[in-house]
Amino acid sequence: MPRGTRSRLRPLPPHLRMRRVLYREYARFYGTYRSMTGKTKRFSFAVKVDPRLSPKAKYEYIVMTCNALLDRYAPQHKQGQIFATFNELLNETPWFRVRKILRYKAGMRYER
Repeated sequence: MPRGTRSRLRPLPPHLRMRRVLYREYARFYGTYRSMTGKTKRFSFAVKVDPRLSPKAKYEYIVMTCNALLDRYAPQHKQGQIFATFNELLNETPWFRVRKILRYKAGMRYER
């Protein structure tokens, strides 16, 4: 390319520009547990994941949350509640003791 022609190139139109983030990411956790009174209850919550987090950091946060569940603790939340960050879930939300986690699933969900 001859020198000086780069400045004469037209910018891409807006509909062809690459967007940095095309989707929102959520880490979802749901399952059932047996409370200390013996009742079987459900939990279901999600955490909005910052797109700037590295895959390793996402993995570590999900593992920390799963370990808390496996240690027989569950966060106080409403069914389907979405936490803004993992910090809000792990540090600012009170966790209560349960008798047993019967089953749980954890995973990532992507939305446009």
